[in-house]
Formats: sequence, structure tokens, C-alpha cells
Amino acid sequence: MIIAAYAGCGKSTFAQMHKSALDFHCLPYKYYLYGDSDRSEACKANPDNDMRHDWPDNYVAALKDIVNNYEYVLIPSDFWVLELLQEERIEYTLVYPCKEAREEYRCRYLDRGNTEYFLSIFYENWGWFIDRLEADDYGKHIVLRPHQFLADVL
Repeated sequence: MIIAAYAGCGKSTFAQMHKSALDFHCLPYKYYLYGDSDRSEACKANPDNDMRHDWPDNYVAALKDIVNNYEYVLIPSDFWVLELLQEERIEYTLVYPCKEAREEYRCRYLDRGNTEYFLSIFYENWGWFIDRLEADDYGKHIVLRPHQFLADVL
């Protein structure tokens, strides 16, 4: 099962709790990572990252190769990836917070070490992102209430 979850919903924690789950990071597929670049929170949404020319096709191809090896494959709710999954008729479940949890997620982002640039994308554009996820008519939807995480609903 593919779970496309919004930033801060608890993908990494869920994967650590369940050996049948994989937190399928997109960073190595989305960006050329050089030197000491890694998968840390500080690296996410870094404007200095160079985008790969084959994104998101490379990520979806790799996802298709591994999806049957796990009960849950956790991916970010990236709209380009979701569009390709729809085109290929690959099912997914969206997990995202209710709109009222905006301030809680800002605190989550700061607590886990995300940068101000990350916040300028995921926090400042909160309403736009949540509206787009709500409008998705392909995937199944799970909306997290305040103080809920992915592990609370799966």
C-alpha cells in the first residue's frame, strides 16, 4: 500500500515502528546531492539543490520496483508524483492534516530541524497545499485531526 503523506505527518516515525513499512525518501531521486548532502531535515526544500532531469519519473519507476516488498511504502504527497501514479492507475492513500492544525505543524517542522526556507514553502502555503490534497479525487483520504500522527490512523 502506498501512503502519500504530507510533510510532518510522521512517515519516518511510522517506518521506524513497523518493519513492514518503508519511508521511501525522494531526495536522492529529486536532487543531485553532493558532498555532505544527506537526507536530513535541513536538506529538504533547499533552494541550492540541483533538480534531477528525470524527476519524478525516476522516483515512480523505483517506487514501482519496491512497492510489493512492503506492507506500507510511505512517500511525500508531491503533486508531480501523484499525477504519475494516477496516469499509471497505481492506487495510493493520502494522509494530510486538517487545516486547523497549521500552527501545530509549524512547531513540528521547527522541532525536527527544518529550515526557514522549508517553512516558507510548507507552512506559508499551507492552505494551497491542503486545498489541492482535498481536491484529489483519485486517492483515498485520511485527514489527521490536531495532535494525530500517521501511526494513530494506520
